[in-house]
Amino acid sequence: MGAPDKQVYQILGEDQKAAKTATSAPGCFVHGKDVFSEPLKGNAVQFFVTGTEYFDNVAAAIEDARSSVFITGWQVNFDVVLTGKKTLWTCLRTAVRNGASVYVMPWMSPKVGVDTGDLETALTVIQLNAGLPAPRAFVLPAVSQCDQPGALGIAFSHHQKLVVIDNKFAFVGGIDLAYGRRDDGKYSLKADGRQGSEFYNSCVPPIHSLSSVEQTAYLTRAELVAACFDNKAGRAAQFLFSAPMKPLAGAMDVYSAARDKVKDVNKQISDWWVTSDVVPEFVRKAQDKVIDVAQETAADASKWAYQQLGATLQTKVEKLREYGGAQLADATTALMAWLNGATLDSLPPSLLQDTADTIQAFVVRLVLALQAEGSQRKQCYANLEKLGKLLPAGGKCPDSSVQPRMPWHDVHCRIEGPSVYDLSRNFVRRWNGVALQYERSDGRTVDALLRQLGITARLKAPRIGAAHRPARSKTLPGSCWIQVLRSAPKKMRVAEAAGEADKTTPSVAESSCLSAMLKNIEGASHFIYIEGQFFQSDYGSTMIGDAEADGGAPASGPMHALMDVKGSPGYRKYAAQLGILGVPPGQIHKSLKWSQLDDVQRDIKGGGADFVNDLKRVMATQAQIAGFAALGPSQKSLKNPICKALGDRITRAIYDGKPFHVYMVLPVHPEGTLDTINIMTQQHLTMQSLVFGSHSLVNRIRRALLAMKYVRERKMEVKRAREVANSARSQVLDREISRDEWSQYLTLLNLRNWDKFGGRPVTEQIYVHSKLLIADDRVVVLGSANINDRSQLGDRDSELAIVVHDDKSTPMQLDGRHPQPVGTFPCNLRKALWRKHFGLMGGAAPSGKLASCLEQPAARMTWESIQELARDNAIAYQNAFPFLPQLDEPTSIWPTWNKDNSELRGYMPFNERFWRAPEPRDEGFTWDAKLLLRERAPVGVRGFIVALPVMWMRGENNDSGMNLTTLANIWPESEGDAMQQMAALNALLPDRTNS
Repeated sequence: MGAPDKQVYQILGEDQKAAKTATSAPGCFVHGKDVFSEPLKGNAVQFFVTGTEYFDNVAAAIEDARSSVFITGWQVNFDVVLTGKKTLWTCLRTAVRNGASVYVMPWMSPKVGVDTGDLETALTVIQLNAGLPAPRAFVLPAVSQCDQPGALGIAFSHHQKLVVIDNKFAFVGGIDLAYGRRDDGKYSLKADGRQGSEFYNSCVPPIHSLSSVEQTAYLTRAELVAACFDNKAGRAAQFLFSAPMKPLAGAMDVYSAARDKVKDVNKQISDWWVTSDVVPEFVRKAQDKVIDVAQETAADASKWAYQQLGATLQTKVEKLREYGGAQLADATTALMAWLNGATLDSLPPSLLQDTADTIQAFVVRLVLALQAEGSQRKQCYANLEKLGKLLPAGGKCPDSSVQPRMPWHDVHCRIEGPSVYDLSRNFVRRWNGVALQYERSDGRTVDALLRQLGITARLKAPRIGAAHRPARSKTLPGSCWIQVLRSAPKKMRVAEAAGEADKTTPSVAESSCLSAMLKNIEGASHFIYIEGQFFQSDYGSTMIGDAEADGGAPASGPMHALMDVKGSPGYRKYAAQLGILGVPPGQIHKSLKWSQLDDVQRDIKGGGADFVNDLKRVMATQAQIAGFAALGPSQKSLKNPICKALGDRITRAIYDGKPFHVYMVLPVHPEGTLDTINIMTQQHLTMQSLVFGSHSLVNRIRRALLAMKYVRERKMEVKRAREVANSARSQVLDREISRDEWSQYLTLLNLRNWDKFGGRPVTEQIYVHSKLLIADDRVVVLGSANINDRSQLGDRDSELAIVVHDDKSTPMQLDGRHPQPVGTFPCNLRKALWRKHFGLMGGAAPSGKLASCLEQPAARMTWESIQELARDNAIAYQNAFPFLPQLDEPTSIWPTWNKDNSELRGYMPFNERFWRAPEPRDEGFTWDAKLLLRERAPVGVRGFIVALPVMWMRGENNDSGMNLTTLANIWPESEGDAMQQMAALNALLPDRTNS
């Protein structure tokens, strides 16, 4: 079979007359009046299968820009290292100095639960205009414009990932210009020169607190705000909010050590919300007159800062320092606390929406105001040029001497040709729509604060004018057809239409990313290769073991320990003392006798302190669930039909008696610590979608195989056999259809690497962040859209994807026997990815046996060889590291969990004590481990592929009951302690999430 047949499409208007010129294109594209663009031929496409390749290329392209640079992303960090010592900011500075205009549009994260650094990036882009006769650098953080009602809006994001240079070529795919993404094909776990936020691993707790001396190497958020005001007050604020001078910092470190001893003696609960400092430590210590050096200067700077807040806010911020985030009186106070360095992870549910709305209004108007103020600076802020790096969140990061970084895998591409017009047009429409929304924003809640900063002028958002708008290219530099597709909420499309003064207003959301996935799954003839950050799709009924669990089945295993304190050994004794005996977990905070907490905690020998820790953890979990519930109604089940589409395509192959295979590469689990209920619930949804759900992908295959078995063995008619198989219970499927049978059609993979740190074997997942589908080496669907509801349904996150078909063909024996032409670009991309995963690019012992598989992806020998190696690697890892799930037997979501005793046998990597020796003031939970299980170096690992553990979590319910409408992992880069991460409302965020 050759390339898909070309078809002629005619777009008709409501009057049934031709609305556009008919197009002839391969049959892999989607069409309709609400599809963003039509396929265009003649594009040149270059793929990047490593972040290093992409960052090197995009850095050079930005620096060479002469007219315009458009950048949009879910996360855009100004200080991310692109190549060598060049950061995104230094590359943009070169572009501006060369005369290019720069437009940067990161997602405006809500700051409640996730903070992607969009404000800091905005503030530094503004600084690019210093000394210019007229501004050439502009920034508009993009607000989410989902179609969900009310407070649900803060749960969704602007998720497109795009860079356009001079309207001549574009970079699009799954890689954000963000920390952690710069990686090569060796997937090293070592720091390799990465520092601060660049040494990225959200799956382990950060155990290194930056000393005050170390902090002097970094910039702070409030410092960057003040730097935009080119006056005396601003300079005073810069001193206050910047990291302290080294002599001062050294004294602070001594003070910090003494303060820790005080913590050891007196540690108590003031509230069930996590407390947090609301001003940087060095500011508080200077105010408390701990240090005599430079006291007058510090006092003057503090006085200036507090004058800007006003007397009422001064009082509230002082109280916040004492009582923590849960005591916030109103959203305006929360805003000022956040601006002064507080984490908002512990906000009560009642303040979520107001706080997010207030911060959004503040950022919108502050960015517009500072755009003008920053443009008047004669020189760029010196500390920005000198330091260039932002202080890691919370002043903490992993310890690179003992903890691994998380290797990152993703796919991106560079496009030159006619389709750049559509990618650029997407950016211009999005920008001008956001600009109009900025100007129409309600500033009443923040205008008073802005007046205190001297901002009184009417605010005007910059537009992208005619000079930088794209024009259709008539040159055809390559052989690829490309169609640009989106997930675009109706609200976003309406804003774009208004910003562009369109004559018609869109009436529905666009979900053409989903349409393209479904079309190319259905149209595949030999194989489908998928890499995805998520696989969460309609799976039918939730199954826990052999029992249907829909309708509120109780959580079990570790999730139960996190959600219900009744499992704590001291429950009956201490619950009665605290007045919560028999009280439902979600109602404990209403009945708790707070006055008794200190007495219970002092009963150390009797287990009172451990019980209080359990209680804190359960209440934090319940607070997180309540926060989700407060946002709005929850859907009852997953909706997107990608699981069904894959199952249907494999079922068709089974009924037709033809070979067909689906390869899927996924992360081990969404990024974030595995003791976080958001991550645990995410993994529950993934395993239900893949394996356990009544109509999971595996069970759909097994039902088709069972039907054909009934036809052969029981002589049933096909229709009747299908009916019986589709209603079969899971135990029947387990008994009748083995793994060896369904795995002829499906290969499920994770990626992993290992290394030694100081002689200790250490392993970490390679985080799969791609959003990629390749069908038959003829079609590529690539972009930002994950396989989950928030990316695919169109009414939630904004997404950007491309469908690529190459007219230039190359001969291949897909099935190992019959030569046939396939697309050169899709084929070379798939082979490059496989070379990387098989270890053929270095960084691991390569699998030479798999080298021959590159040329015949649909052959039986290929998927058998891949499965064999992946299984051998998985067994080698599980034998070496006891905290990994077992391949052939049911394992808890925390693999060292002892279900009989409801406790951990050994530390898990989410526990700080896994990475360091226990300390006297360590506090744990009654289910905590007391030792580190023996680890050893894995033997015989080849390449990076490992078999996905299909028995992981079997029989265990890890559904927390969170709001399913909002649920997805956009994990914050928060570097707080385990309790902070537990209380964080991280599922309001995505990558990450979506990330």
